[in-house]
Amino acid sequence: MSEIKLTIDGQKYTINPRLTLGEYMSLQKIDKVNLQTPKLLEMITGIPEKEIKKIDSNRTLYIVNKIMKEKMDNKDEPIKATFEFNGVLYGLETDLTKLNFGGWIDLETFISMGFKENLNKIVALYYRPIKAQIGKTYVLEPYDTEECLKRAEEFLELPFDIVSGASVFFLTFTKKYTENTLHILKRKNKKTRRRMKAVEYMKKILPKWLVGKLPQDFTKIS
Repeated sequence: MSEIKLTIDGQKYTINPRLTLGEYMSLQKIDKVNLQTPKLLEMITGIPEKEIKKIDSNRTLYIVNKIMKEKMDNKDEPIKATFEFNGVLYGLETDLTKLNFGGWIDLETFISMGFKENLNKIVALYYRPIKAQIGKTYVLEPYDTEECLKRAEEFLELPFDIVSGASVFFLTFTKKYTENTLHILKRKNKKTRRRMKAVEYMKKILPKWLVGKLPQDFTKIS
């Protein structure tokens, strides 16, 4: 995927052709119908709007369409169990029974604050650095809120195609979990039942090839 080069009034700009997680989140929040083209182009290129306004309006629209096509094409990626970013190898937490209490508190907080607004935090919660690996089996670093928030900021620059498949899973999981949380909270053993229900949803939503790699006690709460 080659870089996109653009020259405005003699100033040369190089644009990353890969949509970042931060850009994806911004595009999900905006009113695309009423948003002016220069502002949209600023959002997806980082070029100041005042510079973009120097371009002919018809050419601006052409550039937006070209860049958006380049960034948005081929985003139907499968869920990745692992990926490397900025020299760190990350793995997907597939066993929610391993998530510590702080992780559960933060997960429910991020969900309650809104999926679109907190996707980078949700991604950072599920994808944590791998501290040990043998073949395709890996052990993740324990969940830590402060590290998660730092990671969430870094993940704004993460190429979205790396986690696009996982984001669909996160959205589906969030909807199902949110819809049933209030009902679950009314039962006895609230924390245990809530966790069991979340694990059940995750097992159903994850691809079969990934579920097959889960430990046998996946649905049990220790």
